[in-house]
Order: sequence, then structure tokens, then C-alpha cells
Amino acid sequence: MIYVIDQRLKTQSVPLEKSERVMTDLVTVLLHPKLLDELFLPQPVATHKVIKQLLQDICETSIMKLDDYSKSKLWDLMTMLFKWQLSVATTQNVFDISKRHLRNVMTLMPEYFSKFIFENALNKFEKLIDKFSDNDFHCLCTTLILWFSEYHTKISVLIRLGLQKKDGTFSLPSSINSKILNNLGENVYKYDYSNKNNLYHDNEHRCIETNEINCLLPSIDKGCNEDKVLELKLPIDFRNEDQKRKIITITKTVEYENITACIKHRSSDLTYSPNVPKSPQEDLLEMLNETF
Repeated sequence: MIYVIDQRLKTQSVPLEKSERVMTDLVTVLLHPKLLDELFLPQPVATHKVIKQLLQDICETSIMKLDDYSKSKLWDLMTMLFKWQLSVATTQNVFDISKRHLRNVMTLMPEYFSKFIFENALNKFEKLIDKFSDNDFHCLCTTLILWFSEYHTKISVLIRLGLQKKDGTFSLPSSINSKILNNLGENVYKYDYSNKNNLYHDNEHRCIETNEINCLLPSIDKGCNEDKVLELKLPIDFRNEDQKRKIITITKTVEYENITACIKHRSSDLTYSPNVPKSPQEDLLEMLNETF
């Protein structure tokens, strides 16, 4: 999400002061310690609707205003770019990609933006990695691939770089530049920009680009949003069905000089059983075991 918005801010020549304000507002909420504390609690896999609404709510916390069409296109880009990363990650796990996301987003932020908020998030991932077994990594990857299986949008930047075919399928890892494969999670637009002189060889690519995200940022308010407190509604039901949906209150004017990372310990911490459909062979073996 941050990669896409940063690319559009630069492409549309948004003044530096406003673009920095947009990036600062978004990342401050996206990686806010209160939000991360909730998201790092062991819980069932969230639905597509839940994650989409959560990220759209975060997008609306800045002075940037997106219409419904732009939100839809942004969602397509987020889901397909991450799905591509998962699909070709033959030697890396999802945490490698996530940590690279964080480190690269850090490079996009203004110099005055506190780095502690990134260190807090990275620390949480490191502690989570230490608790994961090989089977946990396998289950997580399988669950994510299933979660993204319904998305098949063609993305122009992937097509231009030869990472996605014109029928929407992804290219095999063996045909992809090793530098890109070894750095999954980096901003793919930097590779696109380096090939900008060779992008538009035919009208089809022009058409794809026009229909994708040219109007992603239709407007940025002239005045700053002066709301000092932001209420971020989490559409995820934690712990039990009777509990009301949580609302996280975030003070937008706070500057974080030092953030202490912590993991909430539970007896069932990170015990995870994805609901993955059994194969016919597994069903047959189960039937045979019951018989004998």
C-alpha cells in the first residue's frame, strides 16, 4: 500500500510538504504500537472484507482523499503485488518479505520521521519467528496462498517487468531476474522506473496503465486535517463473539522517541491450525485408519 501511494505521489508531482504529510500520517497509524499489539494476538484468519476495510480506514486517516474507484484499484494492486511475492518465494518465507517491506518503507519516510516505530515492528516479527517451527511456516504460507487464490487481476507494472503474463498468470521463478527474486519485498516500482525508457512499446500497455491507477490520488485537501485524535475501528472480533468490536484511539500529535516492543504471552501462544482442505489421498488414509 505504501509503495503504491508513494509512487503516485511522485508521479503526480504532489508538493513535498503534502506528500511527506500523507506518508507520515499513513505509516504512523499502520505501524502504531496499539494496532500492532492487537494484530499480533493469536486469532483466526481475518476475512477479505475485514482486511480490506481495515486498510481503507487507514488510508482515510491522512489528508489524502480517495474515491471508491481509487480504493478498489489500490486494493487490486496491494493484493496482486503481495500475491506475486508469495507465489515466487521459493527460498524465502513470508517473514523475510515482511521485514523487507518494513525496511524499504523506512527509506521512503522523511528524515525527521522516528525510526523507532519500525524497530518496534521488526522486533515483534523477530520474536514471532523464534516461536515458529518449520511446520508453522508451511501452514502460514499455505493459508496465505489460499487466502489470495480468488484474486487474478492483471497489473501493468508486473506485465511490463515480465513478472506476469498477459493471461494474468505469474511467470515462473526460473524466468525472473535473480536480483528481483533475492529481494522480494522491495519496492517493485524502482525496477519499473529503471526501465522507464522501454515501458511503452505498444498500445496495449498504454491501455492497461490508463485503466489502473492514473487517478489513484484525485485530490489532496488544501488544508490540513486538524483532528488530534483518530478512532480506528477494528472490524476483527477478538476473543469471543459477545465482546463488542474494538475501537483503537490514537493521538496523532504524539511523537514517538522510544517504543518498547513486547509480546503478550499466553498459554496457547501461536498455536495455529489452518483450515486447509484435505487432499483425496489424506481422506482415503483417514478412512482406512477408521476401518482398521
